[in-house]
Amino acid sequence: MDEYKIIEKAIDHGAEYCDIRIEETMETNISRRNRELYRAVLGAEKGFGIRVLYKGVWGFSSSNNISYANLKNALDRAINIAKATSTRSKEKTELADAKIVKDKVIWKPKINPLDIDIEEKNKMLVAIEKEMYKHDEIKSVDQSYVDEKTKLHFVNSESIDISYELTRVFLQVNLIARREGNMNSMRFRIGGTCGYEIFNETNPLEIAVEKCKKTIEMLDAKLPPSGRFTVIADPELTGVFAHEAIGHACEADLVVSGESILKDKIGEKIANEIVSIVDDPTIKNAFGSIPYDDEGVKARKKILIKDGILNEYILNRETAKKLDIDYSNGGARAQSFAYRPLVRMSNTMILPGEHSFEELIEDIKLGIFARGTKGGQVDVVKGNFQFNAQEAYMIENGKVTRLLKNFSLSGETLETLKNIDALSKEMQIGDPGFCGKGQLVPVGDGGPFTRIKNVIVGGM
Repeated sequence: MDEYKIIEKAIDHGAEYCDIRIEETMETNISRRNRELYRAVLGAEKGFGIRVLYKGVWGFSSSNNISYANLKNALDRAINIAKATSTRSKEKTELADAKIVKDKVIWKPKINPLDIDIEEKNKMLVAIEKEMYKHDEIKSVDQSYVDEKTKLHFVNSESIDISYELTRVFLQVNLIARREGNMNSMRFRIGGTCGYEIFNETNPLEIAVEKCKKTIEMLDAKLPPSGRFTVIADPELTGVFAHEAIGHACEADLVVSGESILKDKIGEKIANEIVSIVDDPTIKNAFGSIPYDDEGVKARKKILIKDGILNEYILNRETAKKLDIDYSNGGARAQSFAYRPLVRMSNTMILPGEHSFEELIEDIKLGIFARGTKGGQVDVVKGNFQFNAQEAYMIENGKVTRLLKNFSLSGETLETLKNIDALSKEMQIGDPGFCGKGQLVPVGDGGPFTRIKNVIVGGM
């Protein structure tokens, strides 16, 4: 095969290491805005990315034209980039060991979305739209639908040779309600590493009806009080906290560069002992799941926090070596063949506890129950966060009462981890999403209902 010849040439040219990722993606992309079809595209893309490690410095090149001549030209470019950089680089990159694997994995969907006509997919979006516009208060509905089938082949100079096929489906619906000068927005997402069967298991029309009613109801809601309160976060908001505040701080490239609040804290108790957080790419059908990472390392569950103690970081082979760890734990991911792999999350979750939801709220005299997320911001260097919830409710004398709008919560990550004092038995995966870090990768998150003491809350 041509890629093996190219790898041999890389080593002959003095490279210490070389890998090639060949990727083929077939995709459907549909967008609707305010009752009009904005985009309906069927597409396919195929290409490769080649990495070389030359005198301790990376060189990378990619192309969407797979031929022996193009592979050779890309190798020459990658080596020339590494050579040019090596004269200025003081730090030399080394890689942790990797287990030699030869494997082929196919995650076959129950219903292949490629077998569903694009017109049928558009009809689903039209039906959602019609249901929402039955309500006079709904003024805007934007929808995005994507499905893709990806085939990836990875080979390197250490005889690792893996390939896999997987399918992902993703739907996002944004809606805006307005009445007499009051406005509220909401969104929902459905998605997974699976096929079109997801819409049989999770009915988007039922969710659309629920979200419309809640969005309209929130037009008359009051602003939340300001101050410090006990907050119950639902599984989606819990997952966002796990991903944004903890997961990013556990990405080892940020750790080794000194840009993480969790640097040098392995083995330290940083959370209440009831708190365990994992990053798990092996969860069946979850949006961030993968069989292998983009360095050919088998995906595995990473236990970031175990019983309140920081247990491990998310690693690629380079950061594992810098941290004197024998093997990567499979945390290298790239947006596509055209990007170099970076340290990235997959599905980041807080593990469940032992309480019912009723037990979480029964002794709260005055608190807040927050659901969903409208985004926010995190500083993983200083360890601060601020999140906005889609909806919230007062908790008064152990009961969930009146609806609140424009709710936000903020705090310090390490303080908040210690202030988590109860977790529900029930655990859910939250909405799917795409994590940005210079490039986008699909991720999941989730967890139980989480009770947090002394949270700073207020209105957006």
